[in-house]
Amino acid sequence: MTFTYMQIHLYFIIPPIFLLWSIYRPLIGRREVIKLLWLGFMATIWTTPWDNYILSQDGWSYPPGSIIGKLGYVPIEEHIFFILQPILIILLHLIITHGRLLPFDVDLNDLKSGSRFGLSSPKLKDEKAKSEDVDLKQRRIQTLSRRPLASLFWIGISLLGLRLVLQTHLYAPLDYGLKQKMFYLGWILVWINPVIAFLTYLGARLTKADWATVILGTSWLWVVDTIALRSGSWSISPSTTLGVKVWRGLPIEEAIFFFLTTYLIVLSSSLISHIHTLLVLSPNLPPCPPSNPLAHIGLLAKVAFNSPTIDRRILEGLREAEKTLKKGSKSFEIAKLAFGREMRLGLVVIYAWCRVTDNLIDDPFPTISEQDSSSLDQARSKILEAIRKHLITTYRLADIYPAQNHPEPSSNSGSELDEILDEIPNLTPSDRTAFHLFSLIIPRLIPIYPFLELCDGYSTDLQFPSKPLTTIAEAGSLDISDKLPIRTTEDLLHYADDVAGSIASSICYLAWSVLDSDLDRYPSSNTTVPVKNYTFADDLHDKTKSQSSARSMRGIRSEGGVAKTGEARQRKQLRVIQSAREMGRSLQLVNISRDIIKDALISRLYIPISYFDSPQSIISILFPSSPDSGSASSTTTKPHTESDHSGYIDRLLSLADSMRDNSLSAIEDLPNISKSGIRTMIISYYEIAHAIRSSEGAITERGIKVGKWTRMRKAVKAFWLG
Repeated sequence: MTFTYMQIHLYFIIPPIFLLWSIYRPLIGRREVIKLLWLGFMATIWTTPWDNYILSQDGWSYPPGSIIGKLGYVPIEEHIFFILQPILIILLHLIITHGRLLPFDVDLNDLKSGSRFGLSSPKLKDEKAKSEDVDLKQRRIQTLSRRPLASLFWIGISLLGLRLVLQTHLYAPLDYGLKQKMFYLGWILVWINPVIAFLTYLGARLTKADWATVILGTSWLWVVDTIALRSGSWSISPSTTLGVKVWRGLPIEEAIFFFLTTYLIVLSSSLISHIHTLLVLSPNLPPCPPSNPLAHIGLLAKVAFNSPTIDRRILEGLREAEKTLKKGSKSFEIAKLAFGREMRLGLVVIYAWCRVTDNLIDDPFPTISEQDSSSLDQARSKILEAIRKHLITTYRLADIYPAQNHPEPSSNSGSELDEILDEIPNLTPSDRTAFHLFSLIIPRLIPIYPFLELCDGYSTDLQFPSKPLTTIAEAGSLDISDKLPIRTTEDLLHYADDVAGSIASSICYLAWSVLDSDLDRYPSSNTTVPVKNYTFADDLHDKTKSQSSARSMRGIRSEGGVAKTGEARQRKQLRVIQSAREMGRSLQLVNISRDIIKDALISRLYIPISYFDSPQSIISILFPSSPDSGSASSTTTKPHTESDHSGYIDRLLSLADSMRDNSLSAIEDLPNISKSGIRTMIISYYEIAHAIRSSEGAITERGIKVGKWTRMRKAVKAFWLG
């Protein structure tokens, strides 16, 4: 069967591109588009002169009727292939490497135990270890280091290619009878390897996932080339090749050509991904590159030639955060894949901080023997106070030492933060690194207010009984309603806003900071520290509710900031955040509905007291299967059982539905490549609500079982179809 060159594209190149594009489409933003455009452009301008010369020397040829026409010596289809091959390989690369939080490998296993760059306490007795810990140079690492020796390898291959080229054009005493047959191979090595050598010198290197892309991409192109050569779409001149074949129809030169070009594309794509990640990790670079292609490429080149060093605590912290994520939430571990890498970096940092702070307050003591009510109250209050203090100090230091001028102003700032962490009892090295990671990444991306509001939510939780009430008699000896802070629907929504609305708003800030640069539209805006652009944040979070912790930040925030970035834009951002908080409250009500029994087992009741007819009905929730739940003298302990609270659940879920419906439309005003991830998270959560309703409110201490495949099907639909 004979294929024309265009049919090769239509049957074997374009369909895989369409498939890969369809898979990754929701996550294709400015970074991916610029990568596709730039590498396609570079492939065209670098390859066109080379291709013209090889064809002029009859390196290969095309039979009559196989091509549409030519530009110079090169067929139009060949020019199209210059663009299609990078698109195919880059899309494949994006999908295969998507699961990696960092697109590059860093070996941190050589860190000395005891110093571990911020994972240990600064009050080490070992003075040498302490000195290493505060030494700023020792605490930073170059992730894009120059690789001159590796580059020499590729230069050597280039020189070999040059020797072969000269042998084909000049008289050589030792040509071994292969003079003209070295033509194609020599020019392949001369053309491709200098570029590989240059990128390798800059620091580009491949991970295992990158190599998987090279192998898979090369294999497919070998198959396509074999089909084309066997069908006569084009032919390779036997006089300019060695005559060695990998298999029937595939000359060794063609195999080398497609391997090296695929390797070069993946190496380039990996380097660009590396630089994009450095923009988020380095405080003196804009976390979101401009959408203007020339400005975007200019920024990438600037970083490539003068790459920043990264605080080792960030790299260690991200590694620890991923471990925390895998242990703490399988659902979020999967859900985060619905976001691009830059969003995921911020989300993982936020999640690790939230998980660690929540665990510290819930379990301040390592052993049960220490947990009497008085010591628990004191420890939890002290921990919460330290968390707030660490937050405020982190943001205060960020303002005193602007990140764009002083990414590491002095060792004193780190010491001050570490001294606050020393006030937290039983803080583990893993816990400490979550605080370090947060303080190094988040302050320039997200205002402090959402996190202070979350602390207010923790404060509400501390108003519940310190230790679970184990008997009805114990509950009867107290005025139980005094120990339940959620008294009205307003209290419930206030709490839900603190613990979930706050996180929802932080996700909006994060999306704008890393996905929606103001550089193109508002040159006066601060692109290095995007948080300074959210000038409405102070008033917004004060208006949401009057909180002393937010007001206390007025003296900490910088009054200079930047010029207004457009009233229309600010109005839209304000509306989006208000809607996001509404959605957060909605999801928290679903969470509360699912965990009624689980919360009751630790004597927490988030259903408003005003929903109940009497104290006895409150007791019936806290002790769901007692034979005499209304008797204060009963000594029945808490059972682990299934119970029906459909009346309360229906009320909570109806309220959640109305808030969800009122806020869904605001998702459309968020940056495009954040929408699918947010929709996926929402639909995944609302499958919990659907399962609760399907069970007619019959839940257990484990919550409710949600069908795995149903949840996955709905999430997939939300991700790709909206």
